[in-house]
Amino acid sequence: MRILKKRLFIMLLTAALLLSAVASLSPSARALDDPAILAEASLLVDMDTGSVLYAMNETDRRAPASLTKIMTVLLAIEASERGDIALTDIVTVSDDVYSDIGPDGSSVGLKAGEQLTFEQLLYCAMLASANEGCNAIAEAVAGDIGTFVSMMNSRATELGCTSTNFVNTHGMPNDGHYTTAQDLSLIASEAMDHSLFRRIVSTQSYTVPATNLSVERVLRNTNNLLASNSTYYYEYATGVKTGNTEAAGYCLVATATQEGRDLMAIILGAKTVTLEDGRTQVQSFTEARRLLEWGFENFSYRDLLTTMKLLAEVPVELGLGAGSVVLRPEKNVTALLPNDIDLDDVKLDTKLYNNAPLKAPVEQGTVLGEVSVSFNGVDYGTVNLIANTKIELDKAAFIGAEVKSTLSNKYVRLGITLFIILLILYLAFIFYYNIRRRNKRRVAAELARERVEAYRRSQEPSTGKSFEEIEARHKERELTRK
Repeated sequence: MRILKKRLFIMLLTAALLLSAVASLSPSARALDDPAILAEASLLVDMDTGSVLYAMNETDRRAPASLTKIMTVLLAIEASERGDIALTDIVTVSDDVYSDIGPDGSSVGLKAGEQLTFEQLLYCAMLASANEGCNAIAEAVAGDIGTFVSMMNSRATELGCTSTNFVNTHGMPNDGHYTTAQDLSLIASEAMDHSLFRRIVSTQSYTVPATNLSVERVLRNTNNLLASNSTYYYEYATGVKTGNTEAAGYCLVATATQEGRDLMAIILGAKTVTLEDGRTQVQSFTEARRLLEWGFENFSYRDLLTTMKLLAEVPVELGLGAGSVVLRPEKNVTALLPNDIDLDDVKLDTKLYNNAPLKAPVEQGTVLGEVSVSFNGVDYGTVNLIANTKIELDKAAFIGAEVKSTLSNKYVRLGITLFIILLILYLAFIFYYNIRRRNKRRVAAELARERVEAYRRSQEPSTGKSFEEIEARHKERELTRK
């Protein structure tokens, strides 16, 4: 997940750099005051999105000085998180920790044979910028300094750095040791993704207890933006690291959080100046703070699209009280943009998944399409279009539609026709049968009546027909009917 996150950050950063170059030509960008940072290179990045808010010589190769230690401590923390080494493990300082440093580098005076915890070495490296502490970390993680430096370069490549090469763990001058403001933003962003790193770089002071070879050490953070008693103090500062050599000038990676927004300013190659009152001013601090303030004041998250915007209408068949459903975005689309940019030209490209009308019921929130959002030639993503309301099924209309659909089938129509014909034939048969039955009953009734009459007349021989004659006459009638 973290690798995917950093790849996304790299992609966003690259796109943002291109956007920054284009925006510099647009009227809206020109309306934004240029902070005119006093340094050889500088960069201001929104840490949440990777958007570049300001860039100057951000791809120029520069000596990073002690900003190198950001990568050193990042690898150390990652090793600890993997379980390769514990923060509480005791590290014994070797004889080689000063081998590539020289007399002018920053140090906390570690001695060969001295024992500290691995976590204490991390504070020595980041707060007091101890060069020998970085070498001790390298040996504890990789076994030797050379192997650790190779790990630093491999990790830089993984993070998307294209113009970075490390030859030591601490940043002492070397012609082959270089990076860029853009690459440093990738390294520092990854480092700040680790809670232990954030805790270390935001710490103003840290006490290393007495060791087997030293008294207690009180470490002070060299980042004066964090020091409340410093003239450089910035109340929103959260880190990260200072650096200074003659070749690199004064360097600083500074982060700040204000109203939920996280910005990172990178200053490379700044200078010191003497003020009118005789005080010396370190411009890496003043320019970083000025750049951060400029970013917070002039940029904000703007809504390019909100969930309240109704974008399309889709027909719905058999809907109860509604013949269509309206679609809206599933979520907002926001972008960190200059406050003075007019958003009237935001382009929305909608795509519906169903060309034919929908059939009720339609549940609220059903995904029925998508909308792509772009502004000033930059694509800000695609979000789902969902049904804004629920459309119930009209049951009466549904039954009617089902009947109509059934009757439209030729085989059903043929079956119904055959059924009607058979029904007519059956009814005709019943009618004919009932007529014959009624006739038979009438004949039987007549015969019975005549028999009674014949019997009565038989009692009077001088009148009427004989019984035999009556029977013969009825048999003749029956034969005639048949």
